[in-house]
Amino acid sequence: MGWEASRYPTIYLVPLAKKGSATPSSSAEAATDLAAPKNARKEYEKGSRALHSGNLEEARKHLEKAVAEDPCYARAQTALGLTLSMQQQFAAAESAFNQSIKCDGGFLPAYLQLAILLKAQKKYKECEATLQQGLRLFPNEWRLHYQLGNAHDGSGDYATAEQEFLKAQSINSEVPSEFHLRLASMYLNWKKYDKAHAEMETYLRADPDGRFAEPTRKMMQQMEASGMVASSKRRTDQTKP
Repeated sequence: MGWEASRYPTIYLVPLAKKGSATPSSSAEAATDLAAPKNARKEYEKGSRALHSGNLEEARKHLEKAVAEDPCYARAQTALGLTLSMQQQFAAAESAFNQSIKCDGGFLPAYLQLAILLKAQKKYKECEATLQQGLRLFPNEWRLHYQLGNAHDGSGDYATAEQEFLKAQSINSEVPSEFHLRLASMYLNWKKYDKAHAEMETYLRADPDGRFAEPTRKMMQQMEASGMVASSKRRTDQTKP
């Protein structure tokens, strides 16, 4: 999702607002995009292309120029934060994400990227606070609930993590197949092996030839061989009259 640790591109679907209602600025056309000077937008575009191609130094150079032109260009600040985080410059990255949110509180990608960074640093309370702030604006954004599940999983609050993961799935019934592996990982941490095994099965049904299909099958076989769960055949036999 965007530049997150995922193979899935970002596709933002923004519902039409009811007449007279105010909505946070969408990723497609954020408030600070419209206000950014032409030179800042050009530098952002160059930086964005370099970031997508993996040239972090080039990306950083252009994105720093973009935010120098306009420190409140939220999209450029978010891209700069991501570039800095990929360069292991975590404090500077966190500052850029926070500046993005300060300038445009309705720019969803900044909340997501900041939460990912905080979770990676095991700053679980700060991560949760960031996501709750985002959810006040985007209560039905499944990715915020998903990241909140990650944060609670990291802190060991598995019951709350489960609630958030399932909430994300209830909002988006077509989550990527790998979502089920993330949920399985949480159940493994929680030592709920039957549920973990079931989520692995769900993943394989959704994506039998997927990138993680073979490792998932091996993990399931190891769980069955160790007695952590019943084998697929034994569980099937137990359901017969």
